[in-house]
Amino acid sequence: MSAPTPPKISGAGMLYVVSRIASKDMSEETYLKWYEEDHIAEIMQTSGIKSAVRFKNTNLDADKPYMVMYPMEDLGFTQGEEFKKIKVHSNILPGGGPIYDLADIDVRYYSLTQTYDPKGPTKPGKVKLINTAGLSPNETISDNEFDNWYRQEHLDELAKVPGYLRSTRYNLQYYRTNAQSRALKGLPARAEDIAIKTPPRFFAVHEFDTDDIDIKALMATVETDWSKRIMGNLAEPFEGNFWALKGSFGDKTFFQEAR
Repeated sequence: MSAPTPPKISGAGMLYVVSRIASKDMSEETYLKWYEEDHIAEIMQTSGIKSAVRFKNTNLDADKPYMVMYPMEDLGFTQGEEFKKIKVHSNILPGGGPIYDLADIDVRYYSLTQTYDPKGPTKPGKVKLINTAGLSPNETISDNEFDNWYRQEHLDELAKVPGYLRSTRYNLQYYRTNAQSRALKGLPARAEDIAIKTPPRFFAVHEFDTDDIDIKALMATVETDWSKRIMGNLAEPFEGNFWALKGSFGDKTFFQEAR
């Protein structure tokens, strides 16, 4: 499989990276050591990415339980030579890697569309848990109505949930499967790489300062008539996940500045 030519992208956004260990030769301890001490450390030295936050899915049965988000001021950085030179081999990895032989990694490029800070800018370091929501409305719901639902109602409802801090929203620009990442790095194709469905077009990250989320209060946010209309007109796939914070790196910011 050849790597597709990505669209020209720019402006504020993030890389959203989910993964699972795919080789019996690599333990979780080794994987996380590589991630934090080698991979993220190298990325933090680049000119275009200065922060990273690592999470683990609270669902023990999640297909890809590991997640890292890299916020950046210009997604165009990911299309330059400096980004492409980030290593895929390491002495930490079994056999030296490459990582795409040992883990199944999906990468999404999201452009930032909204930050919602109902109590004013939140300082980094408060978040403990996040809820991510990936949604794609069907033809019944226009993109404009979907955006208005978030801005005019849903975020205000979410702000009522105990422990809620803030939200950021995104549009999908591009994504890469493990197979496409291998092709990008000049690695041979493998039969075991599995194609994934196109991810949802719209994505939101809802931050909380609690170790657990009040699910009853969270579900109440979609009980309005408008929410029922939106939720009743979603296309597949739909994503809803809860992630526990495991580490923050670099300057540890996540679009805290006012927009």
